[in-house]
Amino acid sequence: MLVSVIFLILFAAAWSLLSMLSWIALSLPRRARGALWAAPFALLGGIGGGALVPLAGLDNQLGVGVSMISALICSGFAGWLSFQVWDAFDLGHRFARLARRNR
Repeated sequence: MLVSVIFLILFAAAWSLLSMLSWIALSLPRRARGALWAAPFALLGGIGGGALVPLAGLDNQLGVGVSMISALICSGFAGWLSFQVWDAFDLGHRFARLARRNR
């Protein structure tokens, strides 16, 4: 039981690392505009994409590699989609109104 929990935590950490790599790759060309908005979506997309592979039944050595690739692809798609929402609804302008002007 404890060994299974440890492996699940390690897999979630690997999926999170891969999802943050794709998030960084998507944020750099945009000069980090909307990057904080996209970070949780990319993280959840990576963990979700990675977790769907073993749940679908591919739980052998091939499944480990496929889950890592799936985490990278799903986090990239989730990050790209969240950046599109940022641009479409002009969330940068909306959130700028909530910022404190005077310190």
